[in-house]
Amino acid sequence: MRINEILTEGLSPIVYHYTRLVPGTKIIVNGEFELSSALGSVEEKYALRGYPYFLSTTRTKTGDYHNIIGSTAVMFVMDGTWYNQRYPAKSVDYWLNRDPKNAYGRAHEAEDRLFSKTPTIPIGGVTSVHVLLKDKKPEPRNISLVRKLLVGANRRDIPAYFYTNVGAWRRLDTSQTGDTSVLKTIDSEKRNPYIPSYIRRSGFEPWLELIGAQKETQLSKEANKIKYSLRYHWDNPFYLKDMTKGLENEFSNARRPSGGVDRENATKIIAFMRQKKLNTVFDLVTWLANKWKDR
Repeated sequence: MRINEILTEGLSPIVYHYTRLVPGTKIIVNGEFELSSALGSVEEKYALRGYPYFLSTTRTKTGDYHNIIGSTAVMFVMDGTWYNQRYPAKSVDYWLNRDPKNAYGRAHEAEDRLFSKTPTIPIGGVTSVHVLLKDKKPEPRNISLVRKLLVGANRRDIPAYFYTNVGAWRRLDTSQTGDTSVLKTIDSEKRNPYIPSYIRRSGFEPWLELIGAQKETQLSKEANKIKYSLRYHWDNPFYLKDMTKGLENEFSNARRPSGGVDRENATKIIAFMRQKKLNTVFDLVTWLANKWKDR
């Protein structure tokens, strides 16, 4: 992916953050944004040194990142000045086109990116939240989530607006909010009765074992396999770079807040890397190779 950076520093005075209903509700309930990780992906090329996490915002209400939405959507309006006083930020340009007036069929987004040393940041700078539920017969689960979001915003004294019209939501036109009576048609959330017969083992787990363990007997079969490769190739940077690619893919797949257990494990490894002042995934692999070369 070709990336062009614009040197303007800091967020604009007003910025917007789009997300889906489930993470949007979680943000309000928990009072914090869960940030994406830049480690091991293309995002790493323009991340600030020492700041492995980021939050994408935009200077405009509309953009191609959220041009196509589903039956629900959430938009946070944020005070850029509040966040500029607490976090570094800069403008980036994925599609070499930040101006929607010059789109001419090309993708565009006026992105301002905020950086953090921690995987979460508070929502203290959120000035309002706008939630869309456009289905004529919305799913009970979505109704329950919207209610939870609106109640949570009210408890935090954050103005919250409910829409059923997509155009009004896109404009954040508070004069055309929806009828909240639709939210009273369900008293409980439907739950999926299906329970998976297995839980996928996170690709980070053997690496976490290698970080924490001191003896070979403490390692699982998967971790032992990686350990042997590290032990016998500890002084071969080309082989270690090949091993690094696999771990970088794990970080890339887990970089978003919706990454579940993979994100949790990635966060643990990033915290360890910061403690040991390891800046890249290759630095981590090299450190582990040296740790296990004589064990």
